[in-house]
Amino acid sequence: MNKEILNYAFRLLNRKDYTQKELKDKLCGKFSCSNESEIDKVLRHLEGHNFLNDSRYAENYVYFRLKKGYGKRRIRHELTEKGINNELIEKALSNSSEIVENVFLKKLKQLEGKKRKRSKLFDFMLRRGFESEKIIELLNKYEVKDDENG
Repeated sequence: MNKEILNYAFRLLNRKDYTQKELKDKLCGKFSCSNESEIDKVLRHLEGHNFLNDSRYAENYVYFRLKKGYGKRRIRHELTEKGINNELIEKALSNSSEIVENVFLKKLKQLEGKKRKRSKLFDFMLRRGFESEKIIELLNKYEVKDDENG
């Protein structure tokens, strides 16, 4: 196993957690993918010793993104982009609960007295990755109207 690649991987992992795909891309960028077999050996070694764990990464990512007020749809998309497989994504998302109503009420308070409150709120929540059915349910529950007076 190439010690230079391994040491560089440790330096990267010392700063932050990476998915297997992200770390492989970083290592390929530094050592060129002509060393791909050596890079794969390093990745297997790191995974075998639990320094690299996509499942742990997904669970942590879901926890912190939900805490910041993002919905499961958006988180699912972001994890897919990071190279996490669907099985791990669904497992991580199933262990969490959305805080959709808290995010909704916080934004509703910010939009108090504004025009087009209903559509602004709907668009905001949709961009955050919440399901449109749940957003409409909350809009109706709190009787949010889209009138011109605010």
